[in-house]
Amino acid sequence: MAARSRPAVELVDLSLPAGAAEADAAPWIAGLRSAVRGLAPRADQEEFSGRAADTLAVADGDPYRSPFAIVHDGAAVGFGVLDAQGYRDEIAGEPGRPVLLRAFYVAAAFQGRGLGGAAIARLPEAARTVVPDADTLMLTVNVRNAGARAAYLAGGFVDAGDLYLGGDAGPQHILRMALASRGVGAL
Repeated sequence: MAARSRPAVELVDLSLPAGAAEADAAPWIAGLRSAVRGLAPRADQEEFSGRAADTLAVADGDPYRSPFAIVHDGAAVGFGVLDAQGYRDEIAGEPGRPVLLRAFYVAAAFQGRGLGGAAIARLPEAARTVVPDADTLMLTVNVRNAGARAAYLAGGFVDAGDLYLGGDAGPQHILRMALASRGVGAL
């Protein structure tokens, strides 16, 4: 049996230049920013990831966060944030240069098509774009969110059994992915 190929996705940086207003964004980026605000995960997933309608503004206000759209066939199908600082000292537990994945989801209407796995495969490249010398990509996933945990593990993240207990929705698994020390392309 042939392996199922992943759908093509790209992770498009939605960051605004320092001091810029959303009205100053390129039309393509402005359109994606508007589109992701209208996306939401399934209702049972929302407490874990939030919605871009709320988290995009938070990312815009933090110079260490880089929001991105998951784009498939020219349309936004999901959202996430790469965080170069955040609460990494609380979850990393070791020296290094981690990048955190936050607020990541594929919209409910697009789930079940392999888009999440395809996006996860693009995350290392995007993380190294945000922090070129990053050595680890990290995330926390709620212990009740078994589907997301399985998707991250299938995508190459590793669970060493550590828990983060500071999450608003309860305990979270801390997952890590080592980043290769090679150069990468743009987000």
